[in-house]
Amino acid sequence: MAFARACAKLSPMMQRKPLSYPRLIWRLGLVWLLAPLVFGLLFTHGALTTLAEYRALQRDGVQGETQVIAKEVVRQQDSDGDAQLSYYLTHRFRPEGYTQTITTRQRVDRGVYLGVAEGDFLPVTYVWNQPERNTLDPKRDMFGVVFFGLAGAIGLLMALGGAVWGWGRMASARRALLHGEVREARVSDIRKLRHTVNKAARYRVIWQDAAGESGHSLPASPNLALGLAPGDVIVVYIDPLSGRGWWQKQL
Repeated sequence: MAFARACAKLSPMMQRKPLSYPRLIWRLGLVWLLAPLVFGLLFTHGALTTLAEYRALQRDGVQGETQVIAKEVVRQQDSDGDAQLSYYLTHRFRPEGYTQTITTRQRVDRGVYLGVAEGDFLPVTYVWNQPERNTLDPKRDMFGVVFFGLAGAIGLLMALGGAVWGWGRMASARRALLHGEVREARVSDIRKLRHTVNKAARYRVIWQDAAGESGHSLPASPNLALGLAPGDVIVVYIDPLSGRGWWQKQL
């Protein structure tokens, strides 16, 4: 009760923080929602490009014969440190009606790679009036369409879900800043979270405000959270619709 009376006396002295949309978006971490959107758009573009190539080969493609002139295995490491092998064939052919030869380096499946040697001949499908658009393995091209399409769809669905989630958070914070009650709150706990950002720990500040309502902060950096101790008093804004409290320093 003494804390509530003290806060009531201090409340008129507290100034409302002005609303800044760029600052609000950054402080709420909503800028990171662009990642799945960009991911989804890039993979969707890849799917459409691969599909257009596949359709062109199906519609205008003719079959010929090409000679393997080089083989290559590219070794890469993924984020977990595991090795990943990619197989490439360089082949050369002369399209019907052309005097010049076409040389192409293409990624192929492991089975295709192991099944041929340099100098062997393979069937090739190429667009009759654009022979530089060719493939050794039409099935692999269709697999690329499916892979890029699914990855793009997942990215866009994640972006949509993130946008709905993020809009709710921003709307709540906006209401609190513009129309919510400004209260003082006493810190009751500072909890270290399991996840980190750039190898730096993140913390959550727990409080109880002057109205007796409990609340917690967004994940906070060590500089922001560890400057407090249980018993310290902070300023929070209350969303008049949901009742959620937002820590002033995070908005």
